[in-house]
Formats: sequence, structure tokens, C-alpha cells
Amino acid sequence: MKRKMIIALAPTGGWGAGRNNPVTPEDIASQVISCADSGASVLHMHARDHRGGLTPDQSAFTQTIQLIKQQKDIILEASTGGLSELTAAERVLPVAHPAVEMGSLNIGSLNFGDQVYQNSVADVRYWIRKMADAEVKPSLEIFDTGHLHTALHLIAEGLVTPPVNFSFIFGVNWGMAYDPALLAYLVSLLPAGSRWGGIFIGSKDFTAHLAAASAGAAVVRVGFEDSCEYHGKTARSNLELVANLRGALSSAGYEIAGVEEARKALLD
Repeated sequence: MKRKMIIALAPTGGWGAGRNNPVTPEDIASQVISCADSGASVLHMHARDHRGGLTPDQSAFTQTIQLIKQQKDIILEASTGGLSELTAAERVLPVAHPAVEMGSLNIGSLNFGDQVYQNSVADVRYWIRKMADAEVKPSLEIFDTGHLHTALHLIAEGLVTPPVNFSFIFGVNWGMAYDPALLAYLVSLLPAGSRWGGIFIGSKDFTAHLAAASAGAAVVRVGFEDSCEYHGKTARSNLELVANLRGALSSAGYEIAGVEEARKALLD
């Protein structure tokens, strides 16, 4: 039997309006709905304003979810990340939305280009508590190898309940660069029963996505937040990315998981 792969979508790039980037609730919802029709079953979404900037105001976030959920069932992963001046309390606000089932949990700080992406361990503990209060499953986001060791410590403390979902994020400048040997090392450290996904910032094609699938990933992610490029082309919409990733996975012998199959794989 062919193994099922989950496609996740992160639809909005961090640069704001322009270059076909969907930033308004209507544009984001329209693209998400079409991507769900093409096989995306997980949506990773930030709370943004109508210009695409990160904001503590949840009104556009709420409107976008309402537009999507009127037409499509998709697993919503609320982001608590992104470079911003938001406080830890403001960053976790999207998790409280009743439609949210998963939440991105940034495990540690790192140099992010010329800025510092701050995720103190104290804040991580705070976000874990908030997600537990909201009955939201955390996705532990690993930007560098030390973050995984921090995550293992938090799991050993009993703060995160197994089975644990991990997201390995490659390609952030100056996070960890993708390498098959590095991926194999990270996977070797995971607790038994863990589920993990691959995210490849700035990817030019789906080579790393397919390699992650081959290495046992449950999820691979695409979308303008990660990269607009594939096989020498610049995508005009997120649908191009999802449809072409689906085609690549299908050609490699994988089946695409539906939403309920994804829920069972990631939330049970």
C-alpha cells in the first residue's frame, strides 16, 4: 500500500503586498480553498493586517478563517512566530480561536538574517501552557540542532505530551541548511512515535521535499511564506505550488492524505 503524505500550506509571504502575495482575507481564503481542493490538508496561518503585517489585532485572522471554513474543512495551525515587535502574549493570541487545532511552537532563538528571532525558553514554556489551555496541539519548530535538544528537555519535563509533532525548518538565514545527513541525524534523535514535517525556506524545486518524504516525513509544506519558486518558475499563486508538489509526490509513489487522514496522523 502506498504511504500517505500530508501537504501543508503556508500561503502568505512576509514581505506584504505585491508579487502576487495574498494578504487580504478574501485573497488568502480564495487561494486556501483552491489549494484544499488540490490536496492541502493543513493551513499554517499568521494573524496579519490587510497589508500583510503581523498584528495583535485578530479581526482579519478571524475573517479569513470564517471565509475558509464556510467552504472547506482544513486543519488550522496558528502561527505564534514571525519577526515582529509583538510580545509573547500577543504572539500566542491566534491559538485561542476555536477553529485552531494546532499551533507552531518556536523552540529557540537564532540569528534570522540581520535580525534576532527571539524565542526565550521562558516564552516557550508560556506558549506551551497557553496551547494546553486551548487544547491545541503544538508543532515544535526546529530551526537549528540546539533547538531539538531544548525540545527533548521540555518533553522529558512532561510539558509536551507525546506523541510529539516536530517541524524541521531548513534554509533560514542563519538557521540550519538542508543536508540529507543532517536530516537523518535530527530524525535519529526523535522520541519513538514522533511525527515530523519538512519546511524548506527558499527552495527552488521539490528535491528536498521528496527526500524528506523518503526519510519518513508525515508532512511537507509549501507556500509563499516558504518560497514562490519551483522548477525554474515563479508561482503566480499558491495553487501552482500545491498542485505541482502533489504531482511530484504522486509520481514518486505517494498518495495524498485527506483532511480526516491528516487529523488522525497528527492529532490522535
